[in-house]
Amino acid sequence: MTITDVLECYKEDLARVEQEIQSGLASRAALVRQVGSYLLGGGGKRIRPLLLAISANVAGGIGPGAYQLGAAVEFIHTASLLHDDVVDGADIRRGRPAANNVFGNQATVLVGDYLYSKSLYQAVRMENQRVMDTLSDATKVMSEGEILQLLKIGDLDISESEYIEVIESKTAVLISAACRLGAILGGVPDDKEEALAGYGLDVGLAFQLLDDALDYTAEQDKLGKTLGKDLAEGKLTLPLIHLLKNATDGESAHVRRIIAEEAGGLPVNLEFVLGLMSKYRSIEYATDRALSYIEKAKGRLAVFPASPHKDALYAVADYVCEREM
Repeated sequence: MTITDVLECYKEDLARVEQEIQSGLASRAALVRQVGSYLLGGGGKRIRPLLLAISANVAGGIGPGAYQLGAAVEFIHTASLLHDDVVDGADIRRGRPAANNVFGNQATVLVGDYLYSKSLYQAVRMENQRVMDTLSDATKVMSEGEILQLLKIGDLDISESEYIEVIESKTAVLISAACRLGAILGGVPDDKEEALAGYGLDVGLAFQLLDDALDYTAEQDKLGKTLGKDLAEGKLTLPLIHLLKNATDGESAHVRRIIAEEAGGLPVNLEFVLGLMSKYRSIEYATDRALSYIEKAKGRLAVFPASPHKDALYAVADYVCEREM
C-alpha cells in the first residue's frame, strides 16, 4: 500500500474533515476565512486528520466526532504555522508568499489565535474529558516548544538531545495527539492507546528530522521554502549540530563565523557549509536517525492484528521517508 492508496481509501473521511474545516472558518470577521483559507488551501495532505481517522479505524471504528476533531487538529497545526511565520519573518510557505507577507503580522497572529480557540471550542463540544485533555496538553507543549526554539536561536552549543526535545514539542506532539484521539474514539485499552500515541510521536520526530535535512538538500520549488532557511535564521538543526560536533576546530570556527555573519545581516556561505556536511555525512546521519524512528513507530503497531487500516499506518510511515532528498 502506498500513500496514494491510503488517500484514495480515506478520501471520503478527508472530504468530511474538509467540510468541518470550511464550516469552522465561518466567522463574522471576514479576515478569519481569508487568512485561514489562504494557508489551509495552500497544499498539504492533511496528514494529522488522516492519521486520526486511520487510528480510529485501527482502534475499532471511526465513530462520531472524528471529523470535527480532525478539523480541530488541523486548526492547531495551521495556527502554529501562522505564528511560526511571524516569529521567523518567513517569506515563503508551501511555495507561496507566507501569510504574514500577504496579510501582515497583526492579522496573521490574530487569526492564529482564533484557530487555536476554535480548535479547543470544538474539543469542548465533544463533552469528553480525555479528548479535551489530549488537545489542551498538546497545545501547551507546542507553545513551550516554540519558546524553547526561540531561546535556542543562534545557540551554537545546542546538544542533539535538546534539539530532539524542541522538535518533539513543536511537531511530534500534535501528530501523537491525533493518533491518541483516534484511539480514544475507538475505545481501545490503555496499552493500545499508548501504542498509537507512540507511533504518532515517532513518525512526527522522523517527519521533522527529514524536513530539517531537506532544508539543506531539496530543490527550492519542491521544498516550498528558501533553501538553507534554517541556517539563515540561526536555527541549529541536526545536520548542523552533527557537523559542528565532528568538524575540525578550524572548520567549526569557520562555520560559526558564517552563522555570526548571517546574524549581522551578511549572506550565508551555504556552499561551504554544504561541502562540510557532505564531508562528514551530516545529512545521512540525520536521515538515519529519522529512519530509526520510523522502524520504532512500525514496531509499536505489533499489538494490533493485521488489517488494511494497520497497513495504512505502515504506508504513512513509509511516505515520511520517501519525500525527495
